[in-house]
Amino acid sequence: MLKSFKKMFYSFSIDETQTHETRQELIIRAALILDIVIVVILLPINYMRGLSNIGQNGLYYTICNLAVLALFIATWVMNEGHKVRIASYLYMVGTFALCLTAFPLQHSDQLLLYFAIPNIIVCFITEKRVPLIFLGLSIFSYTGSYLTSGRSDPYNIFSVLCVVVLTLTAWKVAQILDKMINQLVEAYDTTIEGWSQALEMRSQETEGHSHRVSELTLKLVRTMGIDETLWVHIQRGVLLHDIGKMGVPDEILCKAGPLTRSEWDVMRRHPTMAFQLLSKIPYLQPAIEIPYCHHEKWDGSGYPRGLKGEEIPLEARIFSVIDVWDAMRSHRAYRDAIPENQVVEYLYTERGRSFDPRVIDAFFKMMQFEIPEPAIAEPYLVLEKVPVQKEF
Repeated sequence: MLKSFKKMFYSFSIDETQTHETRQELIIRAALILDIVIVVILLPINYMRGLSNIGQNGLYYTICNLAVLALFIATWVMNEGHKVRIASYLYMVGTFALCLTAFPLQHSDQLLLYFAIPNIIVCFITEKRVPLIFLGLSIFSYTGSYLTSGRSDPYNIFSVLCVVVLTLTAWKVAQILDKMINQLVEAYDTTIEGWSQALEMRSQETEGHSHRVSELTLKLVRTMGIDETLWVHIQRGVLLHDIGKMGVPDEILCKAGPLTRSEWDVMRRHPTMAFQLLSKIPYLQPAIEIPYCHHEKWDGSGYPRGLKGEEIPLEARIFSVIDVWDAMRSHRAYRDAIPENQVVEYLYTERGRSFDPRVIDAFFKMMQFEIPEPAIAEPYLVLEKVPVQKEF
């Protein structure tokens, strides 16, 4: 129980490894938990007021509380479904209604303070000038509640100014934080691209490979409906997929010809080298699956760990298809580029052996390839006899 609570607590942490949408999701999730607790507390209070006739509108506000609770549940579903924009607007409507349902229990000035917390949260989960619109609605509602309450005490302009200052400060802080995080992420991503280009400069035969496979992998990821919050980590993983080759000696990496068995053993260590390098960098840990697992095979014959089937991370299964597709169609020192129709045939032949059948099917659909005949082209009989090629 304690471990579960600790895991949930740390899931709310915000850092630069997360996308902007992920940070919004976490803030909405935390705010919803607080709001749902408040609704649960208000429900029995309003219900008892209605039964005892202490408050003529007790049952009415009880119904309003139930409606707000239903709205918060809908917000939670949208948020967990990564529909952040919809969730943020539902949250604003829900918290606005919640503040109004709390009015009969408190002084009108206290009601204004209830609006302060949602106003601050809205600054961090919405963009542009939406928080200012929400602030205007909050002041309008407060003013309306004051005018309709029939109170003789003066309108508390000081409380209004406090909420305005708090909201504007939070709005500016949210903008500054977003800008700082974006600049930090941009610096990190520029460094990643630099690493990728440095590796390509070292191994001239793979020039442009990383960017080609990056574009095609993201296209396939979108086609397969992969969670949008993972796209940025997948892209980073693709750019760094061969970063482990930095630890491979030049005489092996740049060798003009097939590798010997011992040289191939050294080459096969590059996914492990990538893991050792990237696992020490928290920012890149969400992107580590592709560099570490893109040479694993569906039937368990891959390396470095011999993972099988769905034990292999999905992003690595997706990328492995794209990686082989581009590598086989590119010129190498030990062979010419292989014709497209033969590569298509090879990929389909390896469906269920080297590659996830579902990924192959999605790739063929995306590329509008026809299912090839079962016969295997001669070049791949040669490839099967020479298991020491650098890319296979």
